[in-house]
Amino acid sequence: MSVTANAATPAGGAPARVLALCVDAEAACAGGPFAERVAAVRTRLDGPLRVAIAGRVKAGKSTLLNALVGERLAPTDAGECTRIVTWYQQGTGYDVAARLRSGERRPLPFRRLDGALDIELGSVAPHDVEAIDVNWPTSALARITLIDTPGLASLNEENSLRTRDFLDHAAGHPSDADAVIYVMKHLHRRDVEFLGSFMDRSVTGSSPINAVAVLSRADEIGAGRIDALDSADRIAARYRDDASVQALCATVIPLAGLLAETGLTLREDEYAALRTLAGTDATELDRMLLAADTFCDVSASSLTVELRRQLLDRFGMFGVRFATDQIRSGQVSTASGLAQLLVERSGLSDLRRLIDNHFLPRARVLQARSALVALRALAVDLRSSDPVTSDRIEREAERIEASATEFAQLRMAHLVLTGAVDVGEGERREIDGLMFASSAARAVGVPDGSTAETITNAALAGIDRWRGRGSDPLADPALVEVCETAARSYEALFVANAPAPA
Repeated sequence: MSVTANAATPAGGAPARVLALCVDAEAACAGGPFAERVAAVRTRLDGPLRVAIAGRVKAGKSTLLNALVGERLAPTDAGECTRIVTWYQQGTGYDVAARLRSGERRPLPFRRLDGALDIELGSVAPHDVEAIDVNWPTSALARITLIDTPGLASLNEENSLRTRDFLDHAAGHPSDADAVIYVMKHLHRRDVEFLGSFMDRSVTGSSPINAVAVLSRADEIGAGRIDALDSADRIAARYRDDASVQALCATVIPLAGLLAETGLTLREDEYAALRTLAGTDATELDRMLLAADTFCDVSASSLTVELRRQLLDRFGMFGVRFATDQIRSGQVSTASGLAQLLVERSGLSDLRRLIDNHFLPRARVLQARSALVALRALAVDLRSSDPVTSDRIEREAERIEASATEFAQLRMAHLVLTGAVDVGEGERREIDGLMFASSAARAVGVPDGSTAETITNAALAGIDRWRGRGSDPLADPALVEVCETAARSYEALFVANAPAPA
């Protein structure tokens, strides 16, 4: 997995130290009852970022997943498999299997039905299945594993419980997801409650650090008016400015998942049908596009009613209006041109950039933190049978946790983003730069290309500023912790950029 390290993360930092501890634990547990458990920790640490997609029933989770993959893999109807946590991972071939609660892995038959993946559980009862693994040879899953979760607020409470159990962080057990995309049609009180219930104060579960919200089905706002996505942009901006939302997720972005999915899988015959529609008399076409009923009226077009219904299923009313408008105005003249325009307009590119810039730079540190929690839990379980190895793992884990600047930075960002520590907007941006800037110059707030002396001077000023900020004897302990971590981050930047002694 290609992951960009942030400027303040030293090479061979916390992730490398946790990996070394994991290797040591593997050697110590080889051939024993804990070998498989340690191997699973190592696999997670070395593997792609795990991104869970959660949200209420019919929020558009599966459509979003399909858009990110670029194929219609996740079923969007209410079949049996939508009630089970499903992992979509890169594979060398096409393979689907059920992970049973008994520990057995059982292959499942599957087929492509109308372009979508149809998985059959057969004789396997849904309540016996822990998860479904879909291994698929696509480059879209090279850097991230996408995890589709059952809809929350389902009429079947078991479905919601599966998602809660998967995302919840329990003592000694990190969440199986490294990051969470929460999908919502609008900000409902229940959405805030769900996001809040996933919050983990130790930064190993869902947090504003590794959670973002997507305002899905943005094309349906105002019954799919041609300006629906502009309205969605304004609504998402209001949510981003809401303090209660800021404490639960890093940002909110609008997305028309159906538009993105269709753009990525657009067929030539669909474009030809849209081109025929676009050639309809303007007055008649405007009348047809008033509502789904008039669009599907038997005598409204030379296109069959069945074909028009298929277009609505694939594009939605907004998509049909937008596509025919672009064809009529001459903005696009080919299927590939329309496909590209649909994807760009959908907001999918913004979400992909968010994953690249917000999730992936911190992926290794989040994975290392989760691995460290798992290793400490292993040490506890080893104590009775192998106290020497248990003590060695526990002591090294404590040293890493206490000394790793990266883990301290995660907690600093967590305290600030959740509102546990109140800082000004300027300080918030400064902390964000320390955490995620792509260069040392940007991390200390100076232009790229600045000299080492300029960078180290800015780092020294940052150390003085934050040490002074935290020196108030009456300051809240959490604020003091944030100030100390910011100062340590500037110190690391100073050391990394200071000239070598003559």
